[in-house]
Amino acid sequence: MISRSSSLGAPSLPVGAPAGRPGETSVLHEPTWTRPNDALTEVLRDLRLVQSFYCHSELTAPWGLGLPAEDHAVFHFVADGEAWLTQPGIEPVRLEVGDFLLVAPGVEHGVSSAPGVPCRNVHELAYETVGGRTMLLRHGGDGRRTVLACGGVRFEDPAAHPLVGLMPDVLHIRGTEDGEAFLMRHMLAAMSSESLNPRPGGTTVMLRLADILVIHAIRWWIDRAASDGSGWLEALRDPQIGRALVQIHQQPERDWTVAALAGSVHMSRSVFSDRFAALVGAPPLLYLTRWRMHLAARWLREDRTSLGDVATRLGYESEPSFSRAFKRHMGVPPGAVRRGRASLRAHA
Repeated sequence: MISRSSSLGAPSLPVGAPAGRPGETSVLHEPTWTRPNDALTEVLRDLRLVQSFYCHSELTAPWGLGLPAEDHAVFHFVADGEAWLTQPGIEPVRLEVGDFLLVAPGVEHGVSSAPGVPCRNVHELAYETVGGRTMLLRHGGDGRRTVLACGGVRFEDPAAHPLVGLMPDVLHIRGTEDGEAFLMRHMLAAMSSESLNPRPGGTTVMLRLADILVIHAIRWWIDRAASDGSGWLEALRDPQIGRALVQIHQQPERDWTVAALAGSVHMSRSVFSDRFAALVGAPPLLYLTRWRMHLAARWLREDRTSLGDVATRLGYESEPSFSRAFKRHMGVPPGAVRRGRASLRAHA
């Protein structure tokens, strides 16, 4: 089940959850027999996770955990017992043993022993640090026991990876799912074993499993979300347009032309331009410019990157030429965005 809501959120990560060490990155390496021209494979290979957290939560009814909006994605795995997912304006969803949730960055939600049970902000709860990035949380009354394996991951430079922005608010993979979930169940079983029977080295095992599970959950979603015949994910499935999209996203600084993009995927200029626009919803060079401006806005607003550095990273000959392009497409000068004093055009 894929659910959506108007706001986004995070899991039972107590306040003060430690950050990953600088440079720590988890990358999914595809087997060597994967088709080299598979654009989805390239996109997944480039999806890097940093700063994993893990929290082993032992809960007894009645209990409720409130998860405020955070800047990282989070997951919940029901290792024992049951739980309920709650989101503002959405009917509660029952979670059973083996169920796995991946909640997108910024999504507020709650997990509780039953619908209507008050959810207390997890940052207000006491927890025990049992490893560098692993916590133990005990909370609730004297009723039925539930064990949750929860955690969070940050995506490396999410602005530079389109899948992060396309993710639904909540990915819910039930323990009874077939297909991709069959592979995940073996990893979830290992996570359940580590959750219920902590052993030496368990912290490392849990953090590695968390990284792999997040990648598999995203792949599970892609298999379903890209099958409706429309949208960016469907364009990515097209053997030639997909490769062109990957090149644009991986090399936005290149001086791309329609002819160069068409030639790189062995298509004529006119056929490529028509198919690209039909699948993606914008002509190739307009899409390229919008992607550059999206990256620029993110770097200016959140990373506080200088205008000169942004211009260089995006392949502009000078800072003034970048500034003119940014203002033309975004409606405001880049300096105002960097100072946090401007809102951007919605279409950009």
